[in-house]
Amino acid sequence: MTDDTNDGFRPTRRSVLRLGAMSALGIGIGIPAVSGSVAATMCPKTPGYWANNPDYSSPTDNWAVLGPNGDTNYALRGVTMTHDEWREFLVAPTKGDKANIMAKHYLAIVLNLRNRPGDDPGCTSDGATIQYGDFAGYTIEEVKNMAGNWLGNSAWSNGGKQKSWYVSVGGDMVDGEPLKDTLDAFNNDPGSLGLDCPCNDR
Repeated sequence: MTDDTNDGFRPTRRSVLRLGAMSALGIGIGIPAVSGSVAATMCPKTPGYWANNPDYSSPTDNWAVLGPNGDTNYALRGVTMTHDEWREFLVAPTKGDKANIMAKHYLAIVLNLRNRPGDDPGCTSDGATIQYGDFAGYTIEEVKNMAGNWLGNSAWSNGGKQKSWYVSVGGDMVDGEPLKDTLDAFNNDPGSLGLDCPCNDR
């Protein structure tokens, strides 16, 4: 999004503070004020977050969506490690290996999507599609699957180093970089893709 999309409005510090106060009260911006405790809906998180937050406090949230504890094995497109080993992988240097770079974003998006509610219109369900970028018109699940196919056809599963973003998938040369960039955009800010993914844990 460029600066010319806001019709010349430039928020002042006061207007930002006022909007924040109004938002907290649910005033004037179409968000109802809610009293009492509300179950958190997890915001998408980056690979770095997942590496540093081994949370198993709820069996239906966080890392527990992939298994009950850090010793649990999880297979990702032909490579199996324990959760603890996956967390180490997420912070390990990629050393230019394109498959390792893709796998970090892929694992993060698997965790992010499994931590979203099943009924998630505007974000991951009811045909919600990406509005901006190379994969406009696709769902984030479709992009995740394309990235997974790229990963499965790369040097990832045989332990070799993937030096190029181009991989043969079904006889076609597929550029993995825009797939990786789209996963990264979702993990950082789904709104940058035009997806509406409400959350309340930040």
